[in-house]
Formats: sequence, structure tokens, C-alpha cells
Amino acid sequence: MQLQDRTAIVTGGTGALGSAVTLDLLAAGARVAVTYVSQEEWSDLRARAADSGDKLRGAKVDLVQPSAVEGFVRELAADWGRVDFLVAVAGGFAAGRSYEADDQAWEHMFNLNLRSVVNCLRAVVPLMIRQNYGRIVTISSGAILRGGGAGIAPYAISKGAVRQLSELLADEVKAYDIHVHCLMPGTMDTPANRRSMPHADFSKWVKTEDVARVIRFLLSDDARAVRSVAVPVLG
Repeated sequence: MQLQDRTAIVTGGTGALGSAVTLDLLAAGARVAVTYVSQEEWSDLRARAADSGDKLRGAKVDLVQPSAVEGFVRELAADWGRVDFLVAVAGGFAAGRSYEADDQAWEHMFNLNLRSVVNCLRAVVPLMIRQNYGRIVTISSGAILRGGGAGIAPYAISKGAVRQLSELLADEVKAYDIHVHCLMPGTMDTPANRRSMPHADFSKWVKTEDVARVIRFLLSDDARAVRSVAVPVLG
């Protein structure tokens, strides 16, 4: 599943999942541009990219601001000539019951988890339509399966909206050889999750590297017959 000469945007590409996705795509031969918030995380990713560093670029982008996203994508398109893949990893988590969460909590979750994706789609999808090709992967959550999400309502509903958005988009762009997939990971084995749940059985959690491999498959030509799917990755 080599991705030689393909170009990819990975939002939140320096976080736990984002860095796993970025490094996996670089190893497969793709050129990757990441958005990030933390300069320290960006420096760490560049160090980990090692010999693939010449194929990696990054920018500190506020994904909630449409103009910032549009400028980032416009610059990439000018340099690369095309954008083949968008992997929308950036997001966040906050707990809260539906009847207790305040306006700020709802706005925060929808900005991080939904509005960031919408802004990226507005900037990237027209490019993919013009080039008549594209692969998009969004990240929802396994927590919303089977009606789950009690106690984490703003997060669960914002991630549920990501899944519905992905399914709608898939139908809107199917005539342009653009596939849209939505991953729904279970609890991932990340440093932050280990800190917040120190007594959990980490062995049952999903490895970020495993999620990255699923994403690479869906982006690759090996998945060309897979039109658009929501994929639970639960470990």
C-alpha cells in the first residue's frame, strides 16, 4: 500500500493519533502537511520523521477560523499542485451531561470536533472536485455506537455530527472519484488517556498505530472498491 508522490493534509498531525498517521503516511511515501497547536509537539514530530523530514511540512493553524484554513490549503495547493488526501484528526474531548453542560462546553466541542472539519472541507473539497480525485477520512468516536455517549453529551453529539456529515458528503461528491470514510475508534492508548484512567486495562485499548494503518488502507488504491464507509476500530 505505497502512497508514493501522493499529498496529504493531516489536521492535528502532531498529537497522539495525528503523529501516528503522519509517520505512517510518510513511511508509505506520501508528502504530508500537518496543522498543529503546540510548537513543542511539532519539533518532536520533525525529529521522529528523521529521513522523511523533507516530505513533511507543518503550520500553526486555527482550524476554527475559515480564513486561516483557506490560506493554509491555498499555499499547499500552489506548492504541490494538488491535494490527494485529507485526514481530519484534530478534535477534543470534554465530559458533561446533556442537561448540565453550559453554552461554553457545547460551543467548545462543536468548534473543535465539527466546525474544524467543515472549514477544512470547504477549503479542500473544491480542489478535489477540480482534480476529479480525493480521499477523505474523518474521525468520529466509538463511544457513540449503540446509542452511547451518556455523560459526555457535547462530545458525543459533536462526534455524531461528524459521522453524519461524512455520510452526506460521500453522497455529494461520489461523481468525482472522491471517497469519504469516517473512523470510529474506541478508547485509544495515548499518554493522556493513561494519565486520566490510570487503573484501566491498557491492553484492551486501541493502538494509535493500528488506527493509522486502517487509515492508510482506506487512502490507498487497495481500497478503491470501498466507496464510503463508517469504520468502527474498537480494538
